[in-house]
Amino acid sequence: MRPNFFDIGQTHYWTAVKFDISNPPHVNKPAGIRSQGWKRMRKETAHIARAASFDEPHVPASVCNLAAGAMHAAVRPHDGGRLASLWREAPGNRRTDVLVPLTAGSFDPLVWPKAGTYPLAPYSNRIRNAAFRFSETLVQLASHPATAPHSLHGFCQQRPWSVTAQTATQIEMRYRHEPAHAPDAWPWAFEAIQRIMLDPTGLIHEIGVESRADTPMPMGLGIHPYFAVSIGDRFQFKADAIWEADADGCGRRLRAFANNERLHDLRHGAMETTIYYAGWSGTASLHRQDGTTIVMETAAPLDHLVVHAPSGGAYLCLEPVSHVADAFNLAPAGLPETGMRVLHPGETLWASVRITVT
Repeated sequence: MRPNFFDIGQTHYWTAVKFDISNPPHVNKPAGIRSQGWKRMRKETAHIARAASFDEPHVPASVCNLAAGAMHAAVRPHDGGRLASLWREAPGNRRTDVLVPLTAGSFDPLVWPKAGTYPLAPYSNRIRNAAFRFSETLVQLASHPATAPHSLHGFCQQRPWSVTAQTATQIEMRYRHEPAHAPDAWPWAFEAIQRIMLDPTGLIHEIGVESRADTPMPMGLGIHPYFAVSIGDRFQFKADAIWEADADGCGRRLRAFANNERLHDLRHGAMETTIYYAGWSGTASLHRQDGTTIVMETAAPLDHLVVHAPSGGAYLCLEPVSHVADAFNLAPAGLPETGMRVLHPGETLWASVRITVT
C-alpha cells in the first residue's frame, strides 16, 4: 500500500501511511521531516494507542514474537533493534522465510550476521574517511573495521533498543543517543524510533529519527533487509539514475538512465554486486522460484535503493535509503541529488516500508 498524501490546515503537510484502530496514526511532511506539530499529533492520538492495549514502556525481552494469521515475525530489541526473522506458516508447519532468519545467539555488534533487517541511522552506507564538514565544523567519526578508514551504516544497529509499546501484532522500539556517551559515533543528540506492524499479508516497518540537538544536523536513514533467495530468482524495479561508485564503495558521479533503461528486470546470481540507484519508483518485486512473491513499497524520503548480493548469492539486499553512500561529503562539494537531509532542533525524519507476501 503506497502512502496517500493529504493536507491538514495551512501549516503542516503530512503523510498517512496506513490507518486502523490498532495502529496509532503518525504524520509526516511530504519530504519526511516533521516538526513540533508531530509531538502535538502524538498527544492527540494517545487515546487510540490506549484503545489498542499498548503496554507501558518496559524492559525489552531478548526476543519479541509477533503473529497475524499465517505471518510471523521475531524482533530482537537488544541486538540493534533488529527484525530477526519474517516468515509465513502454512498447514503442516511448513515455513516460508521471507528474510534470512537470524539464528545466531550473541554476536559482535561490529560483525553482525547477514540476516533479518536492521535500522540504518543516522546515515546509511559509507562516509569517506569517517569524516565530513558540516556548517564549518569538521566531524570525525569512528571507522568500521570492515571498511576502514571509512565509517559504515551508522551505529544504531550496534546498540540495544528499548521496547516502548507492544501488542500481539505490533511493536515500537526506541534508541536514545547522547553524544557525551559516544562522541566518536555522532556529535548530535537524537532519538531513533522503529515501529513494526504485522498483518496477515505482510508488515509495515517504520523508522524515524527525532533531533534532540540544539543545532541543525545532517541526517539519513533506511532499512537493511536480507531477503531469502535462490540463484535465478527474479526481481524488478524502476529507477531514474545510478550513482557510479569508486573502489571504496563511495558515490562518485550520478548518471541518468534513458527512458528505455529505467526498468530493471534482474536475476539473482552468484556474483558479488553492489549498485546505488537514485530516483527509484518506490516499488520492488521479488519473484522466487518457490512460487513466493514479495513486494516492497515505500516513498520519500527513501528515494535511493541499494542492491547488494554477496559472492555465492546467499542473500539479496534491497535497501531503501534516503541518500547515496558518502552523501555528507558529496552534497557540500556541490553534487546534486545526493539525498542528504538537514534536521533542525525538534524535527523528525520519518519513513515507512511496506512488505507484502503472496
